Amino acid sequence: MSGTPHGLSRIQSALLQPLLPALVLLMSIMLSGCISKPAPTTVYALEPLATSSPVISKGITLPGMIMVMPVRLPPHLRQKSIVVEEAGAGPKMLAGHLWAGPLDEQISANLVASLQTLLASPNVALYPGPRYSRAMYQVETEIIRFSGDSRTFTLRAVTTISDPNERRMLSRTAFTETFPIEGEGYSAYVAAASKVLAHLSADIAAALTDLLKPASGTNNS
Repeated sequence: MSGTPHGLSRIQSALLQPLLPALVLLMSIMLSGCISKPAPTTVYALEPLATSSPVISKGITLPGMIMVMPVRLPPHLRQKSIVVEEAGAGPKMLAGHLWAGPLDEQISANLVASLQTLLASPNVALYPGPRYSRAMYQVETEIIRFSGDSRTFTLRAVTTISDPNERRMLSRTAFTETFPIEGEGYSAYVAAASKVLAHLSADIAAALTDLLKPASGTNNS
């Protein structure tokens, strides 16, 4: 009976020996996880349009709602990471540099706020808009490119303005602009993105103003 404990110890050692490499690996993983720290994450938001004079002429008002549809993005922009495009390398998603929210939602909200400023009216809303509202014009924007490199940022888009009541397309225009990045880092990159988006808003506002002129004249006659 006195030899039984020693026999059990030898059996336990024999059973544990094959598990030692796995235990060592597990311990090393746990230690590396405790020592290494995750890379910091920075989030960025598109800046709203700076105070700007309305593009709409005095005497012209919005007789109805302008409904801005959610923008459409290419597949590689439908994720949280900021995308850069270096020459010859194609799109690159930046780990640790993220948009503060879905990019399509940020751009859509930015367009609405900018158009409200440029048209001097609260009657611009993101679809589906206020309850019981009836849209006079519908604005659809498809983003083709929304990225840049270390020097410039490029926005390419196509905007369609329609009359939803008559089910008729009124205008369809392409927009392309490359804006220089002023400063260093990704904050400057996002600032350039915000500025070129403001220029797109001004382009859309000008197209809406052209449509409103005959409509306003008809209403005043």
